[in-house]
Amino acid sequence: MITVCSQCNATYKISDRKISSKEAVATCKKCGDRIAIKPDSPPEVPENLEIDYNYGPPSTGKPIQPQVASTHPGTLITDYPEVGDYSPKYYSFGDIFKLNKSGGFKSRHNKFKLKLLSAVKEILEKMLVENERVLQIAAGTAYYPAEIFFGNGWLTMLYNRYVIIGTNRRLLMLNVNHRMNRPTHYIFQLLYTEIRKIGRGFFGASLILYRKNKGKRRVFSSLKRFMSREMNQFLTERIESVRKLKTPDDFLENICPACYFPLKKGLAACTSCNAVFKSPKKAMLRSLILPGWGDIYLGHRVLGALELLSACFIWLLVLSCLLSGFAEDLVAGAMILVLFNGMDCLLTYYMAGKGYSLEKKQSTLPRQTQLAQNLTTKSHLNYVRTTGAPTTAKAMAR
Repeated sequence: MITVCSQCNATYKISDRKISSKEAVATCKKCGDRIAIKPDSPPEVPENLEIDYNYGPPSTGKPIQPQVASTHPGTLITDYPEVGDYSPKYYSFGDIFKLNKSGGFKSRHNKFKLKLLSAVKEILEKMLVENERVLQIAAGTAYYPAEIFFGNGWLTMLYNRYVIIGTNRRLLMLNVNHRMNRPTHYIFQLLYTEIRKIGRGFFGASLILYRKNKGKRRVFSSLKRFMSREMNQFLTERIESVRKLKTPDDFLENICPACYFPLKKGLAACTSCNAVFKSPKKAMLRSLILPGWGDIYLGHRVLGALELLSACFIWLLVLSCLLSGFAEDLVAGAMILVLFNGMDCLLTYYMAGKGYSLEKKQSTLPRQTQLAQNLTTKSHLNYVRTTGAPTTAKAMAR
């Protein structure tokens, strides 16, 4: 028997053996409201709700029970009127937003989640495929040890902020600015079948994704502790449910920021929409000629400006060595110049090669066109078949 909470629309499956001949009362685990369980009666489903039979993790061979898609909970729309602009087709509000102790949704945690959603809403809704919905959200800073080794340390971390989106299909990672209020460059995706286990770091404020293939891992630091805890619990449940499934061998992690088409690494332009990407070689050569120039080319204006300022002091130091007339000073000046410019061009090349950044702004494609294109690659076809989503462009357009 399936019963639905009238307050938050949470759905529960109850074994027929546990149902007595008389009416019983249970407590909802999400909102704490009392649920009346009547024997031999169908669940009460509001008229404006739709049954989503593909909601949930990819099938593990067991039949998927129908669940009710969440609408805007009454108190949520009261506490945050802007939520009315978000369609329940794309968001599971009961999973994203948590109730506070008084039974409402007004809290700094939910306010921060709403800020993150508003930052990526426009491109996120274009990326979601049929029957894919957002279940969890977090934000953190991607950790790249090589960038810290090359120099600039924490300055590069300003450009490594990501909004992490957990859907019922995959994990999305969208690059945002340091204020986390607008998207910037890179977009990545990761299947739950690709994740071996989850870690939270020593202080519980990180998200460490240990991957199955080649021992790689993705590390996000500086997460708010409540987000780290919620995302860790969410991902643990997802990877456990798909443990027996395999990731397609040709699954593509990088996503085109113009048409959201999955791509291989090292491309100069998108194979779908022909959008031109910024070249790591161009960025490296510019930084070799003038430190900071390559970072400005990549869109890292603050970092590039600081490097240009540092370059001025380096050039003054080298010029003083040249004017001294001593051979030792000339050698020292040349070494300083090569070291500074070399380290900066290596750092720029590494940052440019992490993902795809648009050379120029491209016009946004219609949603149906994007979805049809996303389904043309073999890896997406395999994955969509596994998860039960439509596999034709005609079905996606509907």
